[in-house]
Amino acid sequence: MMKKAFSAGIMIALVFISPMAAYAVGGGGLENASFSAKQLALSGAGTATPDEPAAISYNPAGIADLPGIQFQGNSSFISLFTWKDNSVTGDTRSSGTLSMVPTAYFTINPGKIFCDRLTLGVGTDSPFGLMNKYNSNDPAAHYTGWRNYLKMFTIKPTVAYKVTDWLNVGGGPMWYRVYDFGGIQGYPNNLYTSLFGVTSPDGQVRINTSGNHWGWQLGALIKLKEKHRFGYYFRSPVVMDLKGRVKVENSNIPVALGGLGLRNFETGVHTKLPLPMNMTWAYAFQPTKKTHYEIDFTWSRWSTFKRLYFVNDPSGNAADDIILNNIRMANKDWQNAYGIQLGVSHKLTDKLTLRGGSYYYWTPVPKTHFTPSVPDSNRVSFSLGLGYAINKYLTADVMYSNAFYFRRRVNNDIAENAALLNSSVDGTYHSYLQQFAFTLTMKWDDIFPRAYGTKAEDAPAAPSIDIKPAA
Repeated sequence: MMKKAFSAGIMIALVFISPMAAYAVGGGGLENASFSAKQLALSGAGTATPDEPAAISYNPAGIADLPGIQFQGNSSFISLFTWKDNSVTGDTRSSGTLSMVPTAYFTINPGKIFCDRLTLGVGTDSPFGLMNKYNSNDPAAHYTGWRNYLKMFTIKPTVAYKVTDWLNVGGGPMWYRVYDFGGIQGYPNNLYTSLFGVTSPDGQVRINTSGNHWGWQLGALIKLKEKHRFGYYFRSPVVMDLKGRVKVENSNIPVALGGLGLRNFETGVHTKLPLPMNMTWAYAFQPTKKTHYEIDFTWSRWSTFKRLYFVNDPSGNAADDIILNNIRMANKDWQNAYGIQLGVSHKLTDKLTLRGGSYYYWTPVPKTHFTPSVPDSNRVSFSLGLGYAINKYLTADVMYSNAFYFRRRVNNDIAENAALLNSSVDGTYHSYLQQFAFTLTMKWDDIFPRAYGTKAEDAPAAPSIDIKPAA
């Protein structure tokens, strides 16, 4: 009894000591597929072996094979550095702030009550995110955003059903909550005053928006033969309608030029943020009962992200409206993103499982619309991890990975304006990302057989690293 109470206490602490703002994590882009230490140790290659509660987020069909009641808490820590090299405008580096992403999942399989076929679940995580910070005086970031953030989370009610011994399906709605999207950048007073031959120092503009929306997801798991599994995952596209405030400090347009002098003000703003459709296809091969290999191919339709347009309410002054109208719109014209993920897992002992993986992602961000706010490029990652069964009810998983972003030589006209000196984002960019994750999973596999007087030998076996093909 003491072991159960101690394990439950650890789980509660892992999930709930994390502040909600910890969801504010991205990486080199807006995708943030950080769901569990096991999934990350396999470099995301888990769609064909979804044998944990976190499968709610990468193949919900898998939870149909999870017996009893299971609760999983995860904490992922991410640190990203970006370097820009430019011999003319100067070099800079983003701060490497350590960010944390907590996630939590719960599944319940009533067993014979629903003929051992139906499982219910719910999860919360942050599949998209962004957070970085640069020197505010660097010309590449000053007018495009020296602080950038997308803070959000989802809630995912899920149902999974075992159609046959070899086919599982699952899915459900997804509630998206973006609670802070925007950034901080320079407020270029000279965009207006230079028309009259007057030079004014820059101010600062901060944008904060938020909103909600519903999407949906589904997955399928096919176990055709003893050593082979196939997985499929689909996430629907979502267009977030976001509203908030734009706050300007040190607007400096003289009264003689039609302005209101040195002042601070704020007004309403709204925008649309498209989040892409995603599909993943996966295949897993199990040559022995202790070892399995998996390969996943993922596709995200980022080509729907054409532009980011912040529409502000009138500020009360025509001169300020001219500046806001010039800095509030940015063309994106992103392309579709692709990725290949490879994972391998080996059960070394009854308690200890070793994992490893690698992925390669093709960036959706074209050079013509590249900015330091989303410093994405093609990248490769290598990961290692292990899982350990502490006792019958509690397992722990840890992982560590490094991602290396390929160098990009950028030469575009974003932010370049004759009235704004040193406003170029040109240069050579490269990034480096480290990630560490820790997971605890509580399992009460036999809770329903015991509650209804079923013999232990008749209860469904607890899942393990082994793939469980159809008989």
